[in-house]
Amino acid sequence: MSPYLIPAIGVIVVVLFVFIVWVIVRQRGKAKPNLAQKHYIDGLNLLIDGHLDPALEKLRKTVQMDTGFINAYIKIADIYRRKGEPDKAIKICRDLLIRPNLTEEQRHDILKSLAEDYIADQKWQQALVVINQLLNLNSHDHQTRQQKVIVLEQMGDWQGAFDIVRKESDLDKEEKKYRLAAYKYEQGLQLVREQKEHDARVRFRDAIKEVSTFVPAYLEIADSYIRQDRSQDALSILKKYIKVNPNLSNLAFSRLKQVLFEMGKFGDIEQVYAELARENPQVVEGHLGLAEIYEKKGELLKAVDACKRALQADPGRVEAKLFLVRLYGKLGRDEAASDLAGELATQIISRQKHFECKMCGHLTDNYFYRCPHCRAWNSAIKR
Repeated sequence: MSPYLIPAIGVIVVVLFVFIVWVIVRQRGKAKPNLAQKHYIDGLNLLIDGHLDPALEKLRKTVQMDTGFINAYIKIADIYRRKGEPDKAIKICRDLLIRPNLTEEQRHDILKSLAEDYIADQKWQQALVVINQLLNLNSHDHQTRQQKVIVLEQMGDWQGAFDIVRKESDLDKEEKKYRLAAYKYEQGLQLVREQKEHDARVRFRDAIKEVSTFVPAYLEIADSYIRQDRSQDALSILKKYIKVNPNLSNLAFSRLKQVLFEMGKFGDIEQVYAELARENPQVVEGHLGLAEIYEKKGELLKAVDACKRALQADPGRVEAKLFLVRLYGKLGRDEAASDLAGELATQIISRQKHFECKMCGHLTDNYFYRCPHCRAWNSAIKR
């Protein structure tokens, strides 16, 4: 072999070796993103099925193989939030936001996740800042606008929530009016706490302008007048309330009795009950109120008749049956009292609460304008 061929062969071998190494490295470089993509898809499927920890493991492998896989980081943050660790989710999203060369879509998705993280962590002010950034990117994002309303409610910024909902076109008309009334009512409560009674009543009346039957606003106006020893004004608003809300008139009677007593006109309560019973015979409270007065006056038979009218209006009304048992006892009708007491005992054992949330089914004896369990507005149904 020629001595000149040996160096040439060596050069060729080196070139081939370099070429083979380059091909292998290139193929590995192509395979790595493909494997990262596979881990990402596997993680998404596990996440959809609710398997958070295995999904988290797959997504971690994704970002270990490809640190530029932004969507995988966002999903990891979502998992931490769902696992009750929003602080970890916040750190991930904030770290992502300082990366250069993010696309507008990536920045939007990161902010979206970060807003949910702050809400989960009840960091309302930070959530509001992020939500405003999202709305600057897309002012027509309905979901983000609704998210802003929730945050403003949590912050007690009722005017801010009012301004958004007033412009909201996607809400049902009646639901919208109720929400607006509720926000004015909440503003009134804030003013009550600041001892600004007049301004508070203005807000409560604004609530009534939105919804003419808005229960808590009437009662708060009456309470405000009572606190200021304005019994006649309190009496007027309570009478108006009973006319517009006969089915919930019982909520006003304790206040009404207090006001009439302070005015020295407690005897007028009979007239109020009589008007209610006459104008709204389907409302039990008027009949029961009359029965109570007749009993105090010793007119037991008239009291029995009033109780029976109450039961005609509402055959399952426990208070009416209890009242009637007591009256039968006073009249010596022991057998009738015993029979009714037995019926009543059976009913009480299976008795349901008076108000139910139509959204979550929460049951309570007390009227609510916003569910204390799921925080739904205008969801109370009388049982």
